[in-house]
Amino acid sequence: MTRSSSAEGEGVNPPVRQARAILRWTPLLFTAPLALVLLGFFVWPLLQSIVNSFHTYSLSGIDRSVWTLENYEKLFESFYLGVLGRTIRVSLMTSAITAVLAFPIAWYIAGRPGRAQAFWLMLFVAPWLVNTAVKAFGWTLILGPNGVVNSSLRAIGVIDRPLMLMFNETGIVIGLVHGHFMFVLLPLWAGLASFDRSLIWAARNLGSNWADVFTKVVFPLTLPALLAGMIINFTMNMAAFATPALLGGSRARVMSYLAYEVNLVDLNWPFGAAMAVLLLVTTMSLIQFSHYATTSGKRKVIFE
Repeated sequence: MTRSSSAEGEGVNPPVRQARAILRWTPLLFTAPLALVLLGFFVWPLLQSIVNSFHTYSLSGIDRSVWTLENYEKLFESFYLGVLGRTIRVSLMTSAITAVLAFPIAWYIAGRPGRAQAFWLMLFVAPWLVNTAVKAFGWTLILGPNGVVNSSLRAIGVIDRPLMLMFNETGIVIGLVHGHFMFVLLPLWAGLASFDRSLIWAARNLGSNWADVFTKVVFPLTLPALLAGMIINFTMNMAAFATPALLGGSRARVMSYLAYEVNLVDLNWPFGAAMAVLLLVTTMSLIQFSHYATTSGKRKVIFE
């Protein structure tokens, strides 16, 4: 076969052979700039952070002559485990609430005509075009003790004293649900837009009630899109900084806020690097676990 290929190659005109060689290397030429950017601005800093996390902190900076696991041992103290648990809890709650809110909206949008779909999608994507810090400051005007919510409830006599809607996990969840809503909505809308609604008619004709239609037809067939959106949403929740910092403050710290304090206030870069690595490993592990849990067993056929 090699001899035959060689013979065929020898029979091809040189210009044709040169054009084939150019086409063979063209994909590499197009992807090389992006690969270099990722290597220089993502992979290399990540590797540097991992290496720094195994060094000690000194007044002059990072002591690279000493290798230690002290930074990771410190992360197992109850305070840091509590912050990590709050980060995971807030991220999971945000993803779950966002999924529940996004499903009926995506269903409604997917059933509209083309231009109406574009209008509704733009309506929900528009908040993402606003700076995250600006959105968080906007929420402080709504959720604060004298904000719109508390003032309205007191005006109609529902409450006597302001509700604590800020500087706790409630404020963080509200801000993150609003800020990262479109990352669940868009994949879910794409899945529902391609969903064949005649299946609902078929299921109803076979005697299924609406609950069975949703749980046995609609939800399983749109589960891959929902899961993709929730994974993106969860990842962004785990790494969010501005919204938890402004709406949670020091009373409800999350890992990103704590890493900011350790890196830029305490200037303890090795310990800050260890926190970043722990956050990355935890996020990747939870995503991998959720992917395995939802794609194994009978549900595996949906993702194939």
